[in-house]
Amino acid sequence: MIENPGPMMQLSDRLQAMADRVPLGDRMADIGTDHGHLPVYLFEREHSPFVVMTDISAPSLEKAKRAAGAYQFGGGMSFRLGSGLEVLEPGEVDTVVIAGMGGKLIRDILSADPEKTRSYSRFVLQPRTAAGALRKWLLEAGFRIFSEDIVEEGHFFPEVITAGKKENRVLDSRDLAEMHRGILAGLSEDHIFFRVPPWIARAGGPVEKYLLRRLDQERRVREGLQAAREQDGMRINAIQENILYLEKLLKQVRAGQQPG
Repeated sequence: MIENPGPMMQLSDRLQAMADRVPLGDRMADIGTDHGHLPVYLFEREHSPFVVMTDISAPSLEKAKRAAGAYQFGGGMSFRLGSGLEVLEPGEVDTVVIAGMGGKLIRDILSADPEKTRSYSRFVLQPRTAAGALRKWLLEAGFRIFSEDIVEEGHFFPEVITAGKKENRVLDSRDLAEMHRGILAGLSEDHIFFRVPPWIARAGGPVEKYLLRRLDQERRVREGLQAAREQDGMRINAIQENILYLEKLLKQVRAGQQPG
């Protein structure tokens, strides 16, 4: 491997959670790479023998090249200007990472070319918003959700969703959503079961703090509805059901139980 002067790349907790979900030896692509820290980290540690960094922004791609340093000349890295999966060849990599975008945009990227999307074994996805919409699409498109991780980043709790094909070659490719698919069928992407899925109690990271934040948000919504001059009883009841559901998940986490 070409030597790269200077200290090895270090990652934030959010990026580290994603790095930990890329199997050893996988070729990987980082869609919308920006600074390129994650693929550089995986490459310089010889975790991934081939990494592709893509971005729709030329200046962002230049930042990734600077982060790669001398590594970019060794043949194990590829830098591509373009949108979504368009710049990848089918099956060119094993794991595709898409992070820091809205869940609906990630969904649109994956759904744009279903055949190409299914040519990759694993997706590590970190939606900034609308994670429920992304989960709904993954399940309806027939993907497994292998794992979920919660990361604390300042005042935010980024969610990392690792998913892939049912025929994924990875031996530990369980489907966290399998026992819940019947319940989820027909629900809207805004339903609490998609926004905070039943299996989140088995996620890695500060799940209790994450659920407490979600509970606080729902309780604030309830208070606002109850304070309104004209109350929406059906909406208040729906929020109350969300609160009871989140309280049940929190109780399971605190008891160390598996979600039912």
